[in-house]
Amino acid sequence: MAIATDLEKLVSFRDHGDLSQAEFEKVKERLLSEEATSGSVGDETDQLPLRKQLKEDKPKRGLLIAVLSTIAAIFSAGSAVIDPSPLSLLAFALFIVASTLNWIQFIKPSQGRDN
Repeated sequence: MAIATDLEKLVSFRDHGDLSQAEFEKVKERLLSEEATSGSVGDETDQLPLRKQLKEDKPKRGLLIAVLSTIAAIFSAGSAVIDPSPLSLLAFALFIVASTLNWIQFIKPSQGRDN
């Protein structure tokens, strides 16, 4: 019943935001097609590449989010320089906070993987 366990994990990843709906569908299709071609229910060796791929994709998304939030903070800084209104300064401050938190979130899990 490894297929059922893996499908439950996929649903959990999707529900927690670790997978988009499109990614979920792609991995589910691949998982189901591998199960149909292998014909061996419960063969754990077929499922290892799927688990490895899911773990490797998460840091890539984290880096992308951190980079994009930093770019948003830079553009917000430019806007605050051009028009230093309280709203643009507040937006800049919020983008800086979000960017910092995203970088911390990206760096924090990678430290745990090295140990």
